[in-house]
Amino acid sequence: MMKRTKFSRTDRKRWLPQWLRQAEGSFTLESSLVFPVIFLLILMFLLFSMYIYQKAVLYYSASETAERASFSWDNSHRNARNGMLTTGQYDGLYWRVSGDYTLGSLFGITADQTDVALELPGSGNTDKLELAGTKLHQASAWLTGDAGLPFQGNIAYANSLLKREVAVKLMQPVSIAPLELTLGLSEPKTVAAATIVDPVQFIRDVDMVRYYTAKFSNGTSKQQAGKALTAYSSGGKAGKP
Repeated sequence: MMKRTKFSRTDRKRWLPQWLRQAEGSFTLESSLVFPVIFLLILMFLLFSMYIYQKAVLYYSASETAERASFSWDNSHRNARNGMLTTGQYDGLYWRVSGDYTLGSLFGITADQTDVALELPGSGNTDKLELAGTKLHQASAWLTGDAGLPFQGNIAYANSLLKREVAVKLMQPVSIAPLELTLGLSEPKTVAAATIVDPVQFIRDVDMVRYYTAKFSNGTSKQQAGKALTAYSSGGKAGKP
């Protein structure tokens, strides 16, 4: 029968080499191993905090721009910042038919103009912009003006008749590739959208669709119905009635 031999703590120290039994230099060894790890962890937390802060600012800027555009969409003369309307200034009477690309959504005669997009930051020249482009430019001007946030991206408006929407896409100025891959993001961006609510115009669109649906059933072609409405498309640019 084998007998188990027990080693005391003193016996264990005897088996260790002389340089391991000494306590000299233990603080130097611990500091050289632990302090760099702590420093790297602190640095990682700082970078992660900056990344989260950047995401929050970026999303706030995108959502604020989209909300401002959707709120002031019924009149291009509104103040994009507070929504106040200038007295006596309105868009054309039939701006929704032409400037809002309703013809393209209804009849497809302007299928390439059912939406519009602007690059950010945009230029200050708005003379060549249509009515929808002017509204988008006014809503996004605060980014480079009051806020001083020259984010790159675009702002777009899409009209599908039943749903009109303003979407803002902004790119992150600072991107951390390993973190983006960990989060499963293929592109460092933020997207915010706001729906344009216009109950009165929605009722008008429904009545128009019902009317021309009956016309289509009686033999009137879709192109003829669209040409009949192009006479009212002269109010596309902003201005007094």
